[in-house]
Amino acid sequence: MKRKVLCITLALLMCMMVTVPAFADGEAETPEERALITASFGLKHISGSTYRMWAIINNPMEITVNATLTLYDASYNPISSITKTSSNPTISLMKDVMLSSGTYHLQLSYTVSGTTHTAEKTYSI
Repeated sequence: MKRKVLCITLALLMCMMVTVPAFADGEAETPEERALITASFGLKHISGSTYRMWAIINNPMEITVNATLTLYDASYNPISSITKTSSNPTISLMKDVMLSSGTYHLQLSYTVSGTTHTAEKTYSI
């Protein structure tokens, strides 16, 4: 009797292993995607009052990434923004802005398979 119950249990587990992944969302971000996508961004002084806001996203799996780089003033009013959607292995965003002295917030936000990742840096000029 114990063998029969064990065999039925194993058979049910094997059936679940085959059918349960079929119910999963095919667009869901896998742990491998999250681990392999890396991003860096910043604000670089060019000359005078010209600064360059930049971001580089490494996308070795070449999945579609929607990225937005936004510069805010101290009160979080948007000053400038750049958006790009790409599946290239390296995604670059770059824009020159004119800034006076003050505090600024640079925010990088990117969406991969429906999951949004956001990072922010604060700069004093």
